[in-house]
Amino acid sequence: MPPEQVIDTVEIYRLKGHRKIGLRFLAWYLLNKDVQRDTHDSVEDARTSLELYKRSLELKRKGIFERTLEDVYEYGGIHGWEVGGQV
Repeated sequence: MPPEQVIDTVEIYRLKGHRKIGLRFLAWYLLNKDVQRDTHDSVEDARTSLELYKRSLELKRKGIFERTLEDVYEYGGIHGWEVGGQV
């Protein structure tokens, strides 16, 4: 697959100069999904990545992508990037 066709969610959901956010945290925060709990499942990861990509398009279409990304970083920083609890 040509590199220009590869889209990495860790790059989509990243503020310049800030840490990379893991798939598990992004899925939990943005999709309300708890993935990668017990084992690593590459099919689950691929499906989740596609859902996150589609979510980014939706957020951009609504004009709230940047604000949402800032919220993700704020929440993650406050809560130590732990999955769980209420968003």
